[in-house]
Amino acid sequence: METIAAINKSTGAGPCIRGLVICCCGSTGRLTTSANVLKRLVEQDIFDFILTFAGVSTIDTIVIPALNRFIENVYIFDMEIWDAMEESFGEDRHALNQTPVFISFAKMQHGPQGEHQRVVDTRLFAYNNLKDGRPWGLDIYRCWNVQCQAPAYNMIFHPHGKQYYGKQWVQTKIKYTCLQCRMTQKAIPCPSWVHAASSQNYGRVWYHWPLNATQKREIGIVE
Repeated sequence: METIAAINKSTGAGPCIRGLVICCCGSTGRLTTSANVLKRLVEQDIFDFILTFAGVSTIDTIVIPALNRFIENVYIFDMEIWDAMEESFGEDRHALNQTPVFISFAKMQHGPQGEHQRVVDTRLFAYNNLKDGRPWGLDIYRCWNVQCQAPAYNMIFHPHGKQYYGKQWVQTKIKYTCLQCRMTQKAIPCPSWVHAASSQNYGRVWYHWPLNATQKREIGIVE
């Protein structure tokens, strides 16, 4: 850490991109407490990015090809970190369909006086799959009935009303039927905080992570 920091501060070389990839699943990128810990490591300028996975399970053989392309894009082709993410996992439906990807990364922005400011952004990159119970990539979605709170895998999701395609596909509303309490909800719009990825491939979304209490209530989570 100290060696890389010294190189970053030198005028003759660098800067070095300090990245940490954690190949695991479950709570590491999924739980709020864990996500905030990883985010702080970037905010404290220990790393420039941290990437891990936020699905229930992670199959190495499926995610490694996309991960290799991400590393190559960052360190060989000198791409911006988020662009590298969209050009790797965003182009690999099998990897993104297997698990959402957590990434916290720093980027430089110009301040009001023209000065450079280091800004940290933390996102979850996911794949929309209604058949598998992941509307807008949200496998944490729950039944809106507060007496039920069934998880997404006990709900059936379908598009509802007019279907949009291309860059406007997120405007398509959905409906669901809960297999536990039998309640049906129709014409559910995409949450405003869900963003369609720049990838030309259909179904890729991202949102800032972790979600706050208001966002969680919007997808049926009552804490």
